Amino acid sequence: MPRVSVIIPVHNAARTVANAIDSVLAQTFTDYEIIAIDNNSTDASREVLARYADRVKILQEPKRGPSAARNCGVRASSGELLAFLDADDWWRPAMLARTVELLDRDPACALVYTDLALVDSTGHEQMASISGESHPPTVAEMLERLWPILPSAVLMRRSAFDLAGGFPEDLIAFEDVYFWLLVREHGTFQYLPEPLAVWRFALFPDPLKPAGGQDEAGAIFEQMVRARYNADAHRHVLSRRRAPRTLLGYIGLRALREGDRHEARQAFARAIQIDPRRIKNYFRYLRTYLPTTLAKSLTGRSRNH
Repeated sequence: MPRVSVIIPVHNAARTVANAIDSVLAQTFTDYEIIAIDNNSTDASREVLARYADRVKILQEPKRGPSAARNCGVRASSGELLAFLDADDWWRPAMLARTVELLDRDPACALVYTDLALVDSTGHEQMASISGESHPPTVAEMLERLWPILPSAVLMRRSAFDLAGGFPEDLIAFEDVYFWLLVREHGTFQYLPEPLAVWRFALFPDPLKPAGGQDEAGAIFEQMVRARYNADAHRHVLSRRRAPRTLLGYIGLRALREGDRHEARQAFARAIQIDPRRIKNYFRYLRTYLPTTLAKSLTGRSRNH
């Protein structure tokens, strides 16, 4: 029986899923199984997965959504520990070794999460660290704001997964945020401040998947949090809604500092498309037409945009 079950939900990820699987196969920790769940893909994802049939258990899940796919994968798995890797992300070689070690040292810990690096849709690194100065949160802290815990950076105990009841299949977004709350009820968390996972910002420069579905899922998420915790989760929804424009602002300003006005212009134009009411991005876009020295002098150095 493998120690760790790696669950990879796949939906129209033909361009990226091989990289995700290869990153698991390259782990220094080797006591694992890989389960990939094709979630009603219409591209060449099944053909790509077929190339790994001798090393990966491949399942078909007719339902749409990551929750159903992850839950399906867990039901077919046997590991004591569970890891969730999205098909457009990847791991660095020490991911499993470092997180398994941390869980083994702390029997009360239900879940370990790591820092992540940020890359764009082409795989070009944009940010060396997303989580930065995080710390293991309490339930109260998780209800106060959106916490930097992403599925691809998590290793957790199967016992905690079972107690939490799995990912909520009513949600096609915010499912991870709600699930972490449920898991936190059944044990502590640990944070590993190393970017052992790489998160792909799939909306820029060439979108890998369509945006949408956030508003309806956000409303359901707010209702679920209010019913279980008697808390207002609207700030979480607003934070998730603002995240793409924030990342695009960071990418654009970084590109300006590095003298790449073409990429900066692309990033600000995409930010305007996502949120046409944010005036700041129009001024940023116009800045890309200024002389390079002047544009750099106006760019600023904050990560919070």
